[in-house]
Amino acid sequence: MDLLADIGQEDQLTSAREENRVLLAKVKELTVRVHELNATNAALLAEVEMYRAEFASTKSSSGIGSYVGEESKEALVDDGADDFVTAGNGIYASDPAVTLPKMHGISNPLCCSLHPNDTLMATGGADGNLILCQWGVALAPGDESSKKAVDDSIKVACGAPVISSAFAQVTKGRGSPLPLVAAGCMDGSVSIIHCGLDLEDSANRVLYSFKHEKYVKTICWSPSEQLVASASADGTIKLHRVGNVPNMFDGSDGDEFSSELIQSFHFDGPVEAMCFVDEGNSLCCYVRETSYLTYFDLKEEYKQSKYSLNGKPAIGDRFDDHVSFSVLSLQPCPTGKYVAAATDAARNIIMEAKTDRIVRNLYGHNNDGFSNPKIAWSSSGQYIYGNSQNENCVCVWDVASASMVKRLEGDAFVRDIYSSSTTDTVATVSFDKTAKVWLNEM
Repeated sequence: MDLLADIGQEDQLTSAREENRVLLAKVKELTVRVHELNATNAALLAEVEMYRAEFASTKSSSGIGSYVGEESKEALVDDGADDFVTAGNGIYASDPAVTLPKMHGISNPLCCSLHPNDTLMATGGADGNLILCQWGVALAPGDESSKKAVDDSIKVACGAPVISSAFAQVTKGRGSPLPLVAAGCMDGSVSIIHCGLDLEDSANRVLYSFKHEKYVKTICWSPSEQLVASASADGTIKLHRVGNVPNMFDGSDGDEFSSELIQSFHFDGPVEAMCFVDEGNSLCCYVRETSYLTYFDLKEEYKQSKYSLNGKPAIGDRFDDHVSFSVLSLQPCPTGKYVAAATDAARNIIMEAKTDRIVRNLYGHNNDGFSNPKIAWSSSGQYIYGNSQNENCVCVWDVASASMVKRLEGDAFVRDIYSSSTTDTVATVSFDKTAKVWLNEM
């Protein structure tokens, strides 16, 4: 037995491990620096874009080219809004109170949403299932409470990876929310699902389904009517009105569920993001390779209007076509007065709904054309949540100061974020196959 040789090999192994540890630490340090430089670069690019637009306005107002006028120059200025004068009160979701492992087994969760009363969470996964989970069970004492919450969850087969989900928002009768959730899938299908917890047979939960030609980008429900809108990569939006929601638990036949396509919209490019604003009276959407948000007025026969993402109004029907980003997520604030847009250029934008006015620009995170940016409002409307490419965190911005106040650290890249409109509750799903529920620490 050659003891000296063995000792030499152990020394080499120890030395190699130490060198590896030092190198890993250096890589981590450089990675943080790269993220900082990327964020700085994104801010500089946005500033260049602003100067370019200001220069174009100056030329126009001085008689060179088309006249833009003083109003458009003012619109370029990030002049804030009265609603965001006061800094946030420090109350937002920051405590990872619940971690639910392997919601979709060996598959990753791809989307999440919360029921209007916050007690039920829906997650869609690459396994083709929509999972309905009473996440509050995981708050019970004991190491097995999270596992029990997952094991007791209801699984609804949708036939293809579920990439978008949304609970019905409108209430009925004595104010109880409609027991419906919609799931949009990779194969273009949309399923309207009964989410009542007393229904044991998951096979009967799918009440209605329809299809787009390509995968569903996003789904949203009107806050005031029984309307659900679905947007697809095929360039269409379909607007359905749902009717009777049967009582499936008392053994009676009751009225059958009904759903009717009341309108469809067709665009030249994929519809990337969509939301209802103005108390559900208007539908806002963004179409790939456009430089504006499109609104449809549901009370005026779907009258269409467009508002520039460059912070200045159009000249007639003409928009400044230069835009260095695409909007991939749209969310209205709790009052519906403002819209937050997550872009693929490490820049999140807050705009006054149905205007060209940019209220805030939010920086400090990382996103590019290969990212999947998401955005959400706190229930107070004072904070914004967003993800960051290649970073395992949720970023939190104070809207008034436009500054990032917190990074909620996780263990994997965050795929989707959903924030309650009534409480400080946030749901996220990540590529470590977990779902988390974040609560206010105070």
